[in-house]
Amino acid sequence: MRLCCKSSIEGISESLKLLKLPNNSLGYISQFLNLKASFSVENLPRKNIEKTVLADEIFACNQPILVILDAHSHLVLAIELSSDRTGETWNKCFSTLISKGYKIKKVAKDLGSGLQKGIEGLDIIAQADLFHLLMKFDPLIGTYERKAMGSIEDEERTSKVFYNRKSERAGIKAIEKHISAAKEAGKKIVQFDNFDYLHKELHEAFNPFNWNGTFRTQEVVSGDVLAVLDLMNEAFKDNKKVEEACCFLRKHIDEYTPYITDVKETLELFNNNLPQYQVAEICLSYQKNLKSIAVKDYWTAKKLKNEADGHLNLALAVSNTECKKEFVLELFSRLGKCIRSSSALEAKNSIIRKYINSLSGQITQFHLNLISFYMNRKVPIRGKYKGFSPMERETGKKEKLSFLEILMQVE
Repeated sequence: MRLCCKSSIEGISESLKLLKLPNNSLGYISQFLNLKASFSVENLPRKNIEKTVLADEIFACNQPILVILDAHSHLVLAIELSSDRTGETWNKCFSTLISKGYKIKKVAKDLGSGLQKGIEGLDIIAQADLFHLLMKFDPLIGTYERKAMGSIEDEERTSKVFYNRKSERAGIKAIEKHISAAKEAGKKIVQFDNFDYLHKELHEAFNPFNWNGTFRTQEVVSGDVLAVLDLMNEAFKDNKKVEEACCFLRKHIDEYTPYITDVKETLELFNNNLPQYQVAEICLSYQKNLKSIAVKDYWTAKKLKNEADGHLNLALAVSNTECKKEFVLELFSRLGKCIRSSSALEAKNSIIRKYINSLSGQITQFHLNLISFYMNRKVPIRGKYKGFSPMERETGKKEKLSFLEILMQVE
């Protein structure tokens, strides 16, 4: 109930009482959970390969919780209740993982100074998370949309006022207001249309491939991004938030380079194994699959997913041997391991927050250990990773026991 349902101790006690089950006191339940939590510290598997990790912090009771997640298996490698989130604290967290035998090659992260300082001197590549690069722009589209809709409502209101006026003098004043409102509405609609277009172009500018599947270098990506920013600065020069967002992205655009480099190195591995036209189809499948995950509209996502599957099926169809088909699937799989965002960690953090919210303001490192123990063994029932827990994806072995059976054996 605590782990699967995120129930509070009070809620568990009430439920047990209603079911007339023993050991239902708050003290017993709290003691039992604390005991299990104190023994749930585990030695996670360590493979002799370089890892890409995701790192971020969340807050509980005005204290930061530092979280490091494996980017591919989504195994929680570290979850620490800390007094601060300074570079020194993050450095200790990463150094502890490295001392345990983890080879961390790259960390995808937000643009906080603490995290950046935390990996200095550790030979870890820092990559800016795409979401955090664009996060200052995304709310602005809603702002311009609301202003446009509000101006349209004002135009309609003044139109109704005009038709309700009885005298000629009142009618003239009403029509003047309506004309003014119509001009303002037209202006706001144009602003929304312009920002909506540039906002979409900005997202497109970060694509690793062109419309025909050819690779886009970091110089091309940066050039297109900066060109869109120039247009935004010119079209919205009176908006300070747009100006701040543009300055922010100009400052950090180079931190996106590691992702483009990963994609380039992945393609180079298959240069001699697959023809260019086949590689292009695989690249388009990968790119459209990313877009199908990112969009919120169901039908748009479904359309993009169908297009992605079509490109991949075409690449497989023109493969004249089983060996070629294996190369196709291997390239698609490797491209999928090129990490450009920390969305998996954001999802994990949202789950952790739900546990924190039910703790009545009290949280300890033991509680966090228990939560990570469960999350590492929770088996998804749908989605891409259906049927395999993070621990199983990391080790490649299916667990014989459920997380509860494993936890009950911990002493």
